[in-house]
Amino acid sequence: MEKIELQLDKKTLEKAHALAKSRHCDLSELIAYAIEQLPMAEPPKDRLLGLFADDPESVDEMLEEVMKDRAAHPLNQRFG
Repeated sequence: MEKIELQLDKKTLEKAHALAKSRHCDLSELIAYAIEQLPMAEPPKDRLLGLFADDPESVDEMLEEVMKDRAAHPLNQRFG
């Protein structure tokens, strides 16, 4: 186990002591518990691209078709 030094404002320290007392533990155990309970932040996943994560060839084919259509029909083209 390693020893660390923390700087807390008075209000936060008082709250930490009260929480530790109510949970019948010391500050070290309280901090360890809080860290264990905090979820790891995961980057958001793109739902659409996630659907094709196991099939990159399909994505390549779709993009190729899109590029062909775009070359044949520019975006600002008027119809009729």
